[in-house]
Amino acid sequence: MERQPEIPINQIIKRVKNLEIRARKLVADTLQSDYHSVFKGRGIEFNEVRGYNPGDDVRDIDWNVTARMNQPFIKTYIEDRQLTVIFAVDISDSMYFGSRKAKRQVMAEVAALLGFASFYNNDRAGLVLFSSDIEKVVPPLKNESHLLRIIRDCWYSPPVLKGTSIANSLLSMMNLLKKKAIIFLMSDFLDAGYEKPLIGLCKKHEVIPIVVNDFMEERLSLRGGGKLPVLIDVEDIETGETRTIDLAEQRHSEIARYRDYYRKVFAKLSLDYAEINDTMDYFKKIELLLRRRAKKR
Repeated sequence: MERQPEIPINQIIKRVKNLEIRARKLVADTLQSDYHSVFKGRGIEFNEVRGYNPGDDVRDIDWNVTARMNQPFIKTYIEDRQLTVIFAVDISDSMYFGSRKAKRQVMAEVAALLGFASFYNNDRAGLVLFSSDIEKVVPPLKNESHLLRIIRDCWYSPPVLKGTSIANSLLSMMNLLKKKAIIFLMSDFLDAGYEKPLIGLCKKHEVIPIVVNDFMEERLSLRGGGKLPVLIDVEDIETGETRTIDLAEQRHSEIARYRDYYRKVFAKLSLDYAEINDTMDYFKKIELLLRRRAKKR
């Protein structure tokens, strides 16, 4: 897969800044209330045990400590509104494909939108880049320059490893991410065999897949979708016979198989997800995804 040419750092900064301006406006205009209604924080967390004071809620009495100390003690709690959001982004070679806009660019734009929504919600944001395994980790923090780094790396950080293995990457994430997080899993999902690792990741974290397709790939994956044949002649070494192979048909079958796989896996795990491509208003698709999740709460 042909990758994007090297881009000067000043152009990268300019593009990220332009994306920041667009994402800020969209978040302020439409997305912020949807994001906040879905991701409200964990509520309250245990803080400490202290002696009972008149006026304390008797429902908070810690009866075990009270029995040991022979006087009343209560549990105290603190409100925890801050969440950890992780963008797990596929940077394998297939993400450089795009008939109009590279899939990596689409992912970076969506990450910018969700990233600024999380920033305004007072959440920490982190990044995991993967291909055949984890390539790069940016620990979660909450500040604007950190968020801009995440957007830049989503768009431009090159892969070092070869191939794609969502299964390996998810297994590594299970070991890496110790604290509960909201994980936006962003990929074209042109892979299979990752159901079990995804189940394991979902047991501890809230996983939201974002499937980034390309318009031409979608046409290939639709049966009767106007495919153009790509024909090559292949000679059998043993018999000397020549036969014609349609590479477009093979690719069509492969993409359709991967698509059927991720849809079945996501349905089995009851995961809300969005399928987007660069010909649609994919910001609107993300907004609809969040609203759909909000209705379930």
